[in-house]
Amino acid sequence: MRGTVHVERDVPVPMRDGTMLLADVWRPAGSGAWPTLLQRLPYDKSSSFMAQHIVGLEPVQAVESGFAVVVQDTRGRYSSGGSFNPFFDETEDGLDTIAWIRAQDFSDGRVGMYGASYIGATQMLAASAAPEGLVAIAPQLTASEYHDGWSYSGGALQLGFLLLWVAESLAAVDLLRRPAGPGLDRARETLLEILRDPHAAYARLPLDRDDLAELAPYYREWLGHPARDVFWQVIDPGAAHGRMNVAGLHIGGWHDIFLEGTLRNYTGLRTRAPSPWARESQHLIVGPWAHGNLGDYQGDLWYGYGGASAALDLTAVHTEFFRAAAERRPADLPRARIFVMGANVWRDEDEWPLSRAREVSFFLHGEGGANSAGGDGRLGTEPPGPGEPADHYVSDPADPVPTAGGATFLPGVLLGRNSGPKDQAAVAVRDDVLVYTGEPLSEDLEVTGEVVVELYAASSADDCDWAVRLVDVHPDGTGYGVVDGILRARYRRGLDREVPLTPGEPELFRFALGTTSQLFRRGHRLRVQVASSNFPRFDRNPQRWIPVHTAGPDDMRPARQTVFHDASRPSRIIVPTIPS
Repeated sequence: MRGTVHVERDVPVPMRDGTMLLADVWRPAGSGAWPTLLQRLPYDKSSSFMAQHIVGLEPVQAVESGFAVVVQDTRGRYSSGGSFNPFFDETEDGLDTIAWIRAQDFSDGRVGMYGASYIGATQMLAASAAPEGLVAIAPQLTASEYHDGWSYSGGALQLGFLLLWVAESLAAVDLLRRPAGPGLDRARETLLEILRDPHAAYARLPLDRDDLAELAPYYREWLGHPARDVFWQVIDPGAAHGRMNVAGLHIGGWHDIFLEGTLRNYTGLRTRAPSPWARESQHLIVGPWAHGNLGDYQGDLWYGYGGASAALDLTAVHTEFFRAAAERRPADLPRARIFVMGANVWRDEDEWPLSRAREVSFFLHGEGGANSAGGDGRLGTEPPGPGEPADHYVSDPADPVPTAGGATFLPGVLLGRNSGPKDQAAVAVRDDVLVYTGEPLSEDLEVTGEVVVELYAASSADDCDWAVRLVDVHPDGTGYGVVDGILRARYRRGLDREVPLTPGEPELFRFALGTTSQLFRRGHRLRVQVASSNFPRFDRNPQRWIPVHTAGPDDMRPARQTVFHDASRPSRIIVPTIPS
C-alpha cells in the first residue's frame, strides 16, 4: 500500500451548534472503508512536530497499515471556528466529530483516538460520554482529571506548568482572534513579559491579576477554584471510567507531571470498564520520560539509548493496538511495560500495580539538628525511640525553596532541562530544608510503585505546605531527586474542603509523593528532604488563612515548622520494594 496515501486538507466538520471545526483527512487512495484514527488537538494540525512527532504516531505509516486518520483543530484553535474554553467543549465536540467520521464513505464505523497531553484530555472527555463507534483510546502523558494532577497537586497550584502552558502554547493564537484595542495591547504586553522572563513572571504577586485575566480568562477561573468543587467535577472523566467501553493504551513517564493520571486511567479502566473485553484490553507503557521529552536524557542523568521512546517504535505499538481493538482480539502487547531507572532496562509485567511489592518503612531520625545535608538527620528502618528531639526550621514564602527537577513543566521543557533527576545540592544546603540520609545500601534495592510519606508535624501558622522528596545519593555524594510531592495543609482532610491548622498542634500529614520505578544501587543511600515550598513548580503559600491566589507580597508570613520523629510520632517514608 506504500505510496497510495490520499490527503484532504481543511475538511469542515459541523458541530451541533453550527460551528465548523476543520480537519485533515489521511486515507488510503481509492475507494474503501477503513477503521479511523482521530486526533483532536489545540496545537495546530498543520504542524508535523505537534501533530505527528510529539504524539508518537506517523499518519502516513498508519495509513499504510490500513487506517484512515483524521487530525482536527479543536474549537477556537488555528483553522477551526468558535472560541476556546479549555476542557468544557471537548465532550460534545468529540461526540460530533466521531459521529461525522462514522457517516463518511472512508470510515467503516470503527474509531480510535490518540495523542498526548491535552490531546489525551480530548480523548478522555469524549470517551466519558460513551459514543457509539469509539472502540479504543491511546491517551499519552495526560491526566485523569483537571483539578488534582493538572491544575493543582495536593491543593497547591501547579504554577510552573499552568503559566508556561498559557504563555507558550495557548495565548498567542487566542490573541490573533481578538479585535484591536487597549485590551489586546495589554494582553500582548503581558504575554511578551512572560516569554521574555518566565521566572520573573512566576515571582509576581498576586497570582490573580487583571493583566493575566485579559490574556487568558480561563486562567483566572482556574485560580478561582482552588478546591475540587463542581467547576472541576463536571469535567472529570475519571468519574466515568465505568462508562468507557473502550480498549486503552496508556503511555506515561516517571517524570511526567501527569503520571498519576495515566496510572489512574489504566487502573480505572482495567477494573471498572463496563465489559470484560474492555477491561482485558488495557495496556500500560511507562518510560523514564518527562512531559514533552521522551528522550534518553532526563535532567542530569542519561538512561541509555534504550530509554528513548524511539527504542519502542510507538507507531508500530499504536497500529498493533488499534488493529487488535478494531478486530476485537487481544493485542500482541504486554499488559504493562515499564522502564526501571537505575538499572536502565525495560521490563514487561502481567499487572499494575505489582502485587509482589512489599512495603518498607524508612524512619526519620536525628538529634534536633537535621537542617541541611550537613545536619544530623538520619534515615533508617528501625523506628525512633521515645527520646528523639523534634527538628525545626523557619519557612519564609518570601525566600522559597527553589524547584530542582521532578515532574515539572518549566522553561526548556522539550529538553528536560529542569525536570527529572536533578542534583539537589542547591536545596540540601538550606537551613529551611530538613535532610535525613540513610547508610550505604549493602545490596541493590528496587522501589517500584507509589511512595507515601507520613509526617508528624506542627506549624506556627494556620496554613502551610509540606513538600517532601525522595533522593538517590550516589557514592560520590551527589543526590538526585527520584520522586516528590506536596500537601497544602488546609486540604489535608480532602481536596474539596478547607480546614485551618491549629497553630502549634501536632498532626499526622499522610500523602503520596508519587509513583516511580527506581533501582537504588548497592553503595547508594536513600535520602528524604522535607521543606515547605517548591517554587516555582508550585505556588507559594502565604502561611496565612487567606485566599492564596489573591495574596500579595505584604501577605507573606514566615512560620516556624516542627517535624517530630519519636516513638509516639514516628515520621516515615513508605516505599514499595521489589524482591530481587
